[in-house]
Amino acid sequence: MKKILLSVLLGLVIGFPNKSNAQCTVSDLGVNVKSFNKSTCQVVFDVTWIQEVNNGNKYAYLHFWTVDNYHTPAANWVGMYDNPTSYPEYEDLVNSLATISIFENGSASPFIGTTYLPDPTVPAMTTGLVVNKTNIPGGANERMTISNIIITLPSCTGIVTIKGDVWASQAANGKNVHCATQGLSFDLNNPSLAGFKVCEPRSYNYGITNNSDHEQTIYYNLYKDDGDNVFEPGTGETLDGVPIFTSSNIVIAPHSTVSGVNVPYPGNDIPGENASLWMEVINVMPASPFVSFKEFTDPGCIPLPLVFKYFTVSRNNTAVNLNWTTAVEVNNQGFFIERKYSSRNWEVVGFVNTKTPAGNSEEEMSYFFTDNNTIAGVSEYRIKQVDMDGKTSYTAIRLVKGYGQASDLIIYPNPSANGQVNVVFEKISYPFNVELFDMNGRLVKKWMNFNETRLTMTNVLPGVYTLKVWVHDTQEQITGKIIVSR
Repeated sequence: MKKILLSVLLGLVIGFPNKSNAQCTVSDLGVNVKSFNKSTCQVVFDVTWIQEVNNGNKYAYLHFWTVDNYHTPAANWVGMYDNPTSYPEYEDLVNSLATISIFENGSASPFIGTTYLPDPTVPAMTTGLVVNKTNIPGGANERMTISNIIITLPSCTGIVTIKGDVWASQAANGKNVHCATQGLSFDLNNPSLAGFKVCEPRSYNYGITNNSDHEQTIYYNLYKDDGDNVFEPGTGETLDGVPIFTSSNIVIAPHSTVSGVNVPYPGNDIPGENASLWMEVINVMPASPFVSFKEFTDPGCIPLPLVFKYFTVSRNNTAVNLNWTTAVEVNNQGFFIERKYSSRNWEVVGFVNTKTPAGNSEEEMSYFFTDNNTIAGVSEYRIKQVDMDGKTSYTAIRLVKGYGQASDLIIYPNPSANGQVNVVFEKISYPFNVELFDMNGRLVKKWMNFNETRLTMTNVLPGVYTLKVWVHDTQEQITGKIIVSR
């Protein structure tokens, strides 16, 4: 693939004029769309590239817009990045889709920053993001990958083109502009890739779709993954480094798909015969400065779907710890951690990649995630599992008490506005008796020898109540207050 100059160590699409003093070289940029929800317009994608090693870069920043909103309001961008203090602030980024910060960008272990240092009022995207750096033999270059970028688009139809800026800072405060490039542009859904690996016979199926109104010419490379499920072509690694197959040019008519069924691929039993395959699609006409790539796994090798064995949630001060285990995984990409409290909607608070080779395993896999949660009321958690092809499934919902709540009773909603109250009994030995008293001490309701984890009360009249739990084994009494406001 041809090498392209950028004015920053970090970039998405290349080939635009530089406005800063430094030049940095990157190449082999790729975009992998993992899922595109046509109902919510939410896109999840990865981006990868090769960059020159520069240990001096402390921070890097990415800003994304839709084409129509790029650099609006435009007047704020006159002379942007021209000097060390000309960096975007909140009023410049108000119409942007996302801002991503990378801390310790020049080190061996960069990580996603939780703050946009030049202006902390700008929200920095962190949810689910993972940044990886792979050293390339020779020491001059390295491959960078940002995984699980989540963007919600204003429209779900048509070709989705994103424009962006990227800049870097070598200053300790993360503000001074070292180098920058404006006007980066890439499509999130053209061409669209789909496919999977077939175990017997050794082959793969694929589909490449041209979503545009004009004819498109492409070709593709096929790689075997080296076992880490990271797209790393050209890095000199045993499996990813050299294509095992390169196609001839393929012409795709507008809004059409070319496909291949049970296409054999070269190889032998060792090494990597059971590895995933990576397809890299290069646009020849019209030419494009980036490639699209997709991982092909072999779901046909394991007949069972993903099976959750258990899922638990517990609080330790401000940390809410989630633990879950899968018994079987097929074509699994990973897990979105979702949280909800009060009457709010579900929100994504993190993403955990599958531990399995190529997303498939018949062995038990254990996972762990910690959410920093200082919410005073009850929080609900669930795990959204997503396949390589974007299909999803959910765990059961688990609840955790609010930060600072000492009781082993989780009561929600509290206050209740409709007379329905839910009680979850956390870490209480069964069986036990449950009694509900009104504010005058009168017994309203009683449940004897209760042995369930949850109790739902309906049609509770407005007022203040005391809930008492009597534990048989320990003779312990646990109390909680309930308010019904309707």
